[in-house]
Amino acid sequence: MLLITGANGQLGKAVIEQCLRQGISFCPVTKAELDITCASSVIRLVSEQKFDCIINCAAYTAVDAAETDVANAYNVNAFGPWMLASTGVPILHVSTDYVFDGTAVSPYETNDLSRPLSVYGLTKRAGEVSLLEGQFSGVIIRTAWVYSKAAESRNFFNTISRLAAERDTLRVVSDQTGTPTRAKDLAQALLTLYKQGAHKQPMHVMHFTNAGQCSWYDFACEIVKTTGSSCAIVPITTAEYPTKAVRPAFSVLSLKSLEPYGIKPRSWLEALTDE
Repeated sequence: MLLITGANGQLGKAVIEQCLRQGISFCPVTKAELDITCASSVIRLVSEQKFDCIINCAAYTAVDAAETDVANAYNVNAFGPWMLASTGVPILHVSTDYVFDGTAVSPYETNDLSRPLSVYGLTKRAGEVSLLEGQFSGVIIRTAWVYSKAAESRNFFNTISRLAAERDTLRVVSDQTGTPTRAKDLAQALLTLYKQGAHKQPMHVMHFTNAGQCSWYDFACEIVKTTGSSCAIVPITTAEYPTKAVRPAFSVLSLKSLEPYGIKPRSWLEALTDE
């Protein structure tokens, strides 16, 4: 049975939906039901049920808030994954492109140097290191620009869709490049890795995003097309849209690590236009 943490988030919900479609037994827990940073709570849950894998979708993802909420971000993103893995149950842990500094000119490989620019990135990298150094079983799956079309999800797709319906123009950053990733595609990949036993191997890093690359501006333009809005998208620079946390200018991830498992992500544009 799978233990799915962060079950009320956009990725957690997508994993649950795919489990139901594929007939995979699972136990979903929300933040309210399981604090992954509380040792006694984690140990109690794992001792009560027999899990063969944990899919950790729980994370502190408020990138800008993390700059001033450092302790909480570290607790959830670094200590939490270690706490889950320390139970002895293999784990599929979701990480991020923000572990890189964005200075590359070609897609980042799994073993490229990590150099986070933000507190969020630092905490996610700390979580990776805690798993890699802990002699655990499982996979760290880095991803990027994750979104779901579920109405209740807070993400770039839904924000642009909502604002485009309210305004005549939107200014969107055009000098940051990455790959939008549909949550349901990532969920399918996680379950493919689970079914093929990737979680039983010594802890290692993989990458999953949809295929291709674009800027936030490009992504916004395509989102507006799908909604049929007449809102004009205006490209701006990162300097024109300052944020507390520094974002990597280039965070495209190499997908070579997926090849042994036969996982071939569809393009980000195909994923976007698919209902």
